[in-house]
Amino acid sequence: MHTIPPDLLRVARMGWHVLPVRAGSRAACFRGAVDHATTCPDTLARWAARWPGCGWRVVCGPSGLFALDVDRPGTHAADGVAALSALVRRHGPLPPRPMTRTGGSGGAVLFFRHDGEPLRGQAGYPAPGLDPHRGRQAVTIPPGTHPATGGAYTWRVPPWEVPPPPIPRWLARLLAPAPRMVADRAPGVLMCALHAVCDAPPGMANTTLNARAYTLGRWCGAGMMDLAQARDTLLHAAQRRHIPMPEARATIRSGLNAGLRNPRPTGRALP
Repeated sequence: MHTIPPDLLRVARMGWHVLPVRAGSRAACFRGAVDHATTCPDTLARWAARWPGCGWRVVCGPSGLFALDVDRPGTHAADGVAALSALVRRHGPLPPRPMTRTGGSGGAVLFFRHDGEPLRGQAGYPAPGLDPHRGRQAVTIPPGTHPATGGAYTWRVPPWEVPPPPIPRWLARLLAPAPRMVADRAPGVLMCALHAVCDAPPGMANTTLNARAYTLGRWCGAGMMDLAQARDTLLHAAQRRHIPMPEARATIRSGLNAGLRNPRPTGRALP
């Protein structure tokens, strides 16, 4: 048992189900590892001895956890720290919680207790640079190293000092899945955006692209549409309209981000 990293043994004793990943990677050391994540010290000792120097990930669902990965620009395209700060200013503070420091990138992962609330798990929600994890999804915890930077993961606030608090209501609300009858309208909204850009009057294609990006961003911000799908649809429209790609990407990014900051209400009549 002495081969188990001490901090790993501490979280396992708290009921966090963990699995080994290859050193400097997020790839599990064996197939089906998510389904075999465990708190058993004997199993952890065998894994640690078999794969010395491996990293570790915690699987959220069996551990009763929700994890919010907060990216920093540099190794990632979006600034999750700024996005989370903006959400906190708008909705209220976050409670004290366990938190890791992402090795070498300056990002962080925040841990909350998951009591079964229905939550989205797609990257980019509730804002670009924020990646929610729940259920079968797993996140890296110390000890381990970042695949891109090689930096070590560390605990900023360890869970044995501050236990995971409940998910703030405002955060759970922003991550709630869209009502089915509303989400079913998303394909039609995407097609309207595509045709609007393609059929825009001469000289108005880029302006129309920005306006439609804003509209789709509001849908994404409300959790009614996948952000990657919205971006891909707009890029396809720009290509068909022969808008130069550097210009189109900047316009789409600006419009989507503006819409994400002003998500559409879910209770009003759909356009």
